[in-house]
Formats: sequence, structure tokens, C-alpha cells
Amino acid sequence: MTAEIRFEDTEDLDPVRTSALARSAFHKSGPELSPERFAWTYREGYDRTKIVSAYADGQKVGQLAAFFKTVDIGGERQTAAELVDLFVTPEFRSFQIVSSLYKELRKAVVSEGASLIYAYANDAASLLNKRFFKMEEVTQLPARMGLSAGILSLSSGSGIVIHRDKDAMASLHADLSGGDGGGGLAWTRDQFRRRISSPIYRYAMASDGDVAILASPRVIRSVPVLLICATFTRGGKTTGSRSIPALVASLCKATRRNLYLHVGWNDAIGFDRGFTLPDKALRGKFLMQSNFLNSRRDGIRRFELLDVDYG
Repeated sequence: MTAEIRFEDTEDLDPVRTSALARSAFHKSGPELSPERFAWTYREGYDRTKIVSAYADGQKVGQLAAFFKTVDIGGERQTAAELVDLFVTPEFRSFQIVSSLYKELRKAVVSEGASLIYAYANDAASLLNKRFFKMEEVTQLPARMGLSAGILSLSSGSGIVIHRDKDAMASLHADLSGGDGGGGLAWTRDQFRRRISSPIYRYAMASDGDVAILASPRVIRSVPVLLICATFTRGGKTTGSRSIPALVASLCKATRRNLYLHVGWNDAIGFDRGFTLPDKALRGKFLMQSNFLNSRRDGIRRFELLDVDYG
């Protein structure tokens, strides 16, 4: 079967059809595959997006997309592309159609000047990612889980403030980072605010003025968890982790979560709370495929779930 491959404007996107395609391809449903999520992600969540879609008889039958971001590696700013949302209906799931989606998106990646490519790895796309984007590196993001008893939670005189307002969180991030990636993905104030404006997830940020933690209450495998999406220090400077327990406990109390999960790394903090989850327990979750995360790890001081279309 044949299909027409073309770029799809974000405003022309049919979120209901896209959601149905995703649910069919992944054999599951949930808020992360809802029409609301796709409408927000492509139109508001990121400011640089490209969608390549496959059409047959005027009906969308597949797609592949990319978000373009700025990465600071060793003081050098480069453009990165995160590949997301590859799905094709079963009857059109041929190598010809899927490879055509990749070839067309590759044109956009070249046009954007993106030399760094990464994706949340999955078996279906890994070979295609290698073939068309030379993504030979696989990185298991470190994951640590812990239990907060609330003993060190927010109290009078602690100096810790909990923010829930999106503008306040975006301003705090901008104040701490100064717009500098500090060896990792760089987020402007507007980009950061967009990223945490999801219609399906809630975010909160705890800060003592020099260190901040962004987190989101989630339910993972039926277990309520506080997902720690990102950590920041003022100017990206290395700091002791003494304030981390109180910040985490404050967020757990504010979001009514006892269990917390941090995924990724921040060399400025060295998150060491809780215990490390072994790769076997993760079962392939939080696995990244790229052309740079391993080979250029020394220049990437922070990479966390905020930087992936998951957190």
C-alpha cells in the first residue's frame, strides 16, 4: 500500500486522529495518549516542532515528529533534535512508508542544523534510528527511588518555598540558570514555562534560593510517586546535597506523595537520596538512544526527565 508523505503544520494537526493512531500503535490508552496531550505538545509545549505525516485517501495513517532544542556542551551551544511519536496504522506499517517518514524528517533535521539526535528508545524504532540518524549510543538513565517520611518537610524558618504557579516556577528557573544550559539542555524562561504547562500533569517546585527541584506527582504502574523531573543550582555551580533531603521532603508533603523517583543526572548536585534501581528492575524504561549522550558525557553536566518528552 502507498501513502503520501508530507510535513504537517501544527495548527492543521487533528489531535483526535493522532491520538487514535497512537493508541492503536502502542496498544494502550491513557492521558499521555489523549487528544489534549497531542494538541498541547505540538502547538504549545515546544516552540520548534516538525511533524512528518503519512496520508492515504485523505486520511492520516502515520507520523514521526521532532522537537528542536539547544544543548550546551563544554560551553558550545548546539542544536539537538529529539525524535518522538513514531506510529503507523498496522495496514500501512511497511518499511517503505516508515523509511519515507524518516527520510523526510531527516531533511528537517539537516535544515535546522541539528547535529545532536536523541530519543526515548524502543525496540520498534531503534534500528531505524541507527540507519537514518546514526544513533549508535544507548544510555540507561540512572534512577533512584526513596521514601520520604516528611520529617524534614517544610517548616517555619526553613527558607524553603514551594511554587505551583507556572510563571513563578519559570522565573525561578531563569533566575537560577541565567538562561545558561550549564552543560546540558538550555531552557529560556518561555520554553521552560511552555514545558511545564501540560494539561495532563501538575508540577511543583521547591527552592531554598540557591537550589531548586522540579517535580510532578504521577502514578507509575499503579503506584503513586513523586517524579523528580529536574534539579537546578544557581549558575550551575556544584553544591553540597545537604538541602536536597528537605527540598524533596517538602515536595512530597505538598503533593501528598511518600515515594519519590529521580531519573537522570546533575553533576552539580550528585543526587544520592534513596537507592539505585538496578537495570533489571527498570525493564528497559528510561533508556535513551542518541549519537552523543555517552561519547560526550563529560560535557553534559545535567540531563533529566525535563529534557525528555516524558517528564
